[in-house]
Amino acid sequence: MPPQDPTLAFVYDRHATLAAAALDERITRCRRYAVGRGWVVAGEWVDRGDDALTNWPRPRWEAMAYAIRQSAAPAVCLVDSWDRISRDREASAVLRLAVHQAGGYCMTTGGENDIEPGHGRITVTAPLPRRARP
Repeated sequence: MPPQDPTLAFVYDRHATLAAAALDERITRCRRYAVGRGWVVAGEWVDRGDDALTNWPRPRWEAMAYAIRQSAAPAVCLVDSWDRISRDREASAVLRLAVHQAGGYCMTTGGENDIEPGHGRITVTAPLPRRARP
């Protein structure tokens, strides 16, 4: 049986301010987490400034999803916390779904992920039908 390709960690963050100390700490935690699991860090993608404050556009997120789509090995988008993707729950689900559609999944350094039930998994519910007005 041929050896399995190592998991590739695509480290993502968003950072709106010029001070980089907090960003550097989060990236370092992600790198340590990846190394601790035997993953290969494929790179870092950081949306900055206004792109970090909005859910769309997210040019670095989109570039990361493209890179995941091109990878031949198992891929994980690694973030320090779900807030690093978005604080808006619906927007976070849409962004994480883009990673899923590219062939990867998202995970936090706290162990939450989109592949195990009860660990941050993406859930989708059908909207309730609108009632006709009398």
